[in-house]
Order: sequence, then C-alpha cells, then structure tokens
Amino acid sequence: MIPLYNTAGKQVVYADEACRALYDAEGNVVAWFDEELVYSLNGRYLGWVYQGWVYDRNGHPAMFAENAIGGPERPQLNNLARVLPKRMKLASLPIPLPRRQPRPARRNRASSWSPRSGVAYFTQ
Repeated sequence: MIPLYNTAGKQVVYADEACRALYDAEGNVVAWFDEELVYSLNGRYLGWVYQGWVYDRNGHPAMFAENAIGGPERPQLNNLARVLPKRMKLASLPIPLPRRQPRPARRNRASSWSPRSGVAYFTQ
C-alpha cells in the first residue's frame, strides 16, 4: 500500500501497489485510476496523478506520496503518520466500472495547494 498525505502531513488514503484504486483506512474503494486519471466511484472526473502528486480537476496538488517530486512545500511527516494500517481487506472495484465522465481539458499544474486536500478531494 502506498500512503497519500494531505496538506497537514496526515495519511488520507492508500493506493494499491498496482495503482488501480485509492482506499480509505478501512479498505473501502474511494476512487479508481484510469491510467493517470482519477475518478470517483460514480465515474466523476476528479483529477490526475503526476510524479507522486494527486492533482484536483483545477490543477492544484491535493495529496502526495512520500516519493513525490516537485510541488508545493510539504508538511513534515512524523513517525506516527508513516504507520500503515494493519493488513486490511481491500474491497473490490465495481465491475463493470462506472461510465467515466469526460475529462475537461487538462489545466496547468499549479504551485499552490488545493482547497480540497484530503477527504474533501473525493467530494469535488
């Protein structure tokens, strides 16, 4: 599991090793990937992933992995923030996957944090 952190350095979600989906701490699917694009469970376009950063639909970085490259200044991660949850049972992706919303033209990557960092990212 690959933890993703919000603007406060708190683990928010986890990507599976194959980067097929994002999961909450209980193992529930909260979003899925179509290559570098991110979609909600109902198929709504949320943003994209680039160099370890998850961007919102407006091009602002919303979450990051520890190995993310570039982006805005990151918060300090304390040792408690780096603890992965105990082995969780991961929910399956819905089959078939929901119909995807067409993505708008990709915005330029912004250098300022998204106002929807963390859990709010999935409600945009």
